[in-house]
Amino acid sequence: MFLELAEVLDCPDCRASAGLVAFVDRAERRRVIEGRLGCPLCEIEVPIRRGTMRFDLSGASRRASGAAPADPARPDPPSPDAPPPGPAAETTLRIAALLGVTDRAGQVVLLGPGLAGHAGPLARMGDRLEVVAWLDARGDPAALGVADPEVGVDPLLGASPDGWPVRSGALHGVALSGPLALHLTEIERCVRPGARLFVAEPTSEDLESLSESGFRELAADPTAWVGERR
Repeated sequence: MFLELAEVLDCPDCRASAGLVAFVDRAERRRVIEGRLGCPLCEIEVPIRRGTMRFDLSGASRRASGAAPADPARPDPPSPDAPPPGPAAETTLRIAALLGVTDRAGQVVLLGPGLAGHAGPLARMGDRLEVVAWLDARGDPAALGVADPEVGVDPLLGASPDGWPVRSGALHGVALSGPLALHLTEIERCVRPGARLFVAEPTSEDLESLSESGFRELAADPTAWVGERR
């Protein structure tokens, strides 16, 4: 996890928009490998293990309660029996182009379950581009193929679809697969005006919801929908 990303994140418990504080046990080139994130107000602590933020609150602790922090030996969630094939370069290029990330610096972009495998190649396309890769319950951070800690990929596990741990207006873009796992109201809250939303393989229910959302449709075909935050 990139150290400065803590300022973009928000407490999923009290939702105070005060940002989070990173406590570092081990870091490499400004990326936290082992440590934790703490809320300065409600004092909840979220572990960071092997560079992955774990926002499952059942595994979090509170400094004020005196509870012990999450066990660093806790096993990772099971990964799929066979890792998915590497993402096609043309698909990554398409996502980058539709999100408009290739000509901007310092963005924070979210790739959801089903697209997280594109995080590494996408992060390498932008100047100082940070990509938060939201992994599902079976997600394996190793499957992202990110060995270099300088690559701007920030794996995240355990976030609730209706309570995303991101400060309002912080994201420059979001890419998700249909059916949408992250609630549209949360996407609208987390992105800034003009941010792009890319949805791969949207369902008919997704398209109906998107038509009534705060995003203006820019392009759509049977394989993807792209909109811009009004």
